[in-house]
Amino acid sequence: MTFVHFLNCVALSFAPYVVVYKSSILSEYAALNRIIFAGIVYMGIQLGKMLLLATFFPPIESSTGDFLIIPEFLKTTVDAIDLAGVYYLINRTVGKPELKVMIAGFGWASAEALFSNLVPFWVGARGLEFDWKYIVMALDANVSLVHILSVSALVWAYFRTDLNTNLIPVVTTLLVVSVFRNYVCQLIATYVVMSPWVLLLLKASVTASIATMSLQIYSGLARES
Repeated sequence: MTFVHFLNCVALSFAPYVVVYKSSILSEYAALNRIIFAGIVYMGIQLGKMLLLATFFPPIESSTGDFLIIPEFLKTTVDAIDLAGVYYLINRTVGKPELKVMIAGFGWASAEALFSNLVPFWVGARGLEFDWKYIVMALDANVSLVHILSVSALVWAYFRTDLNTNLIPVVTTLLVVSVFRNYVCQLIATYVVMSPWVLLLLKASVTASIATMSLQIYSGLARES
């Protein structure tokens, strides 16, 4: 039964990625190699972030286990480097705007889901006792896919020369909110004492709001391209 639980978590986590790939422009352009390259860029960026965090932000543990607001905020600012990685992938991809956004976002999200979930699933979901947290992790991977695709669209829009000056503050705000999404949700969950399911719902709600606005901005700019 534990192996079935492992398979269930893997399917719940990664099946939507397969569906998105097969039903999008990615399969039409056979973009698997470029997605793999995006995953390699993701690994390089994460390694650089780890070195940066270890150098400038040594771990600080709370004696009570509370969420440390200032240290966690400073650590989260390092996640802004991810935007540079996404921009690099978009900038080096030749093709339609949709292809640029999908390769950067899908490749980044796939690598994040693979490296964040596969080992915990193999080690934890195959344990003797069933634990709902792995189902939450699997569902969170799907939320992250939407989130990172939205971020990719926003990064593409931000560097467009024809971006309306009135939209620049909006896009900038959405990018900042995207970077600090996990931090803000975790902060709220700490003080409101949310369950993992409610926290997941909060993340999904924030992601849905960002995705809706980013889709409107992207659609408007893509029509003008």
